[in-house]
Amino acid sequence: MKLASIDRISVLNIHYINYSLDYFLDCQQALGVKNVELLAGRQGMWLDHKGSIDPKIIKKKLDDRGLKCPVITPDNCMLGYQFAAKEPELRERSYNYFVNGIRLGAELGAKILAANSGWGYWNEPEEEGFKRSVEMHQRLSEVAAEYGMQIACESLRPQESRIGYRIDQIKHLFDEVNRPNFKVMIDFTAMSVAGETIQQWFDTFGVENIIHSHFQDCNPYGHYIWGDGNRNLRQDVEDMLKNGYQGLFSQEITDGGYYEDPFFYDKRNMYNLKHYFGE
Repeated sequence: MKLASIDRISVLNIHYINYSLDYFLDCQQALGVKNVELLAGRQGMWLDHKGSIDPKIIKKKLDDRGLKCPVITPDNCMLGYQFAAKEPELRERSYNYFVNGIRLGAELGAKILAANSGWGYWNEPEEEGFKRSVEMHQRLSEVAAEYGMQIACESLRPQESRIGYRIDQIKHLFDEVNRPNFKVMIDFTAMSVAGETIQQWFDTFGVENIIHSHFQDCNPYGHYIWGDGNRNLRQDVEDMLKNGYQGLFSQEITDGGYYEDPFFYDKRNMYNLKHYFGE
């Protein structure tokens, strides 16, 4: 039974880290995927606090394959840039990095910048890191608005951040940032680790503020292809749709076991997704 259009599937390129961007895009074209969420700062997509790759180079690669990039995700886990950086110089470099990510995304046609709370040091009061995150997202939201973009903030896991791993923390951040284009997204792994439900997220934020999702299987940790974790794919799709969700179901596959042959696992993943996503 098809529940939604296959065009609502998006694929992140994280698990293709050992392959070229062209290879990733070729694989998605072969799978019939129409939307990709690009992790900038990797695979030749140069991005830092000083500038970025010429967007026209990436845009041509997308156009040649009939692909769109509705969401851009500047790498903020492996690099030093993050949303709650403490040191003044790093904070400003992080700000400029994400601003350049917004500009790159806008040139590629993206309408959403995927983000998170960032993290403070664990030996400082949590509210200090939280305040820096609020300030950063307020500044970035103003820039994003100039480019017609929204920011979608996801939760993290408790091993990654003390200021943004629970739904109440993200709601606090959402309320404090208080910008019309600052929205949220559901990350299924972080949600599962926190013991939260899809319904809790919609009850907390309302469908109008949940604009994106990282929709992968998990157990509760892990970022797996569907079928390798313990979530119920059909139930999850139904729960998202019954709440009126209009965004993409983006596949954030990060487990190292997929890195050697990501296309093989993407084919398995799409086989499972196509039980409920169709033409």
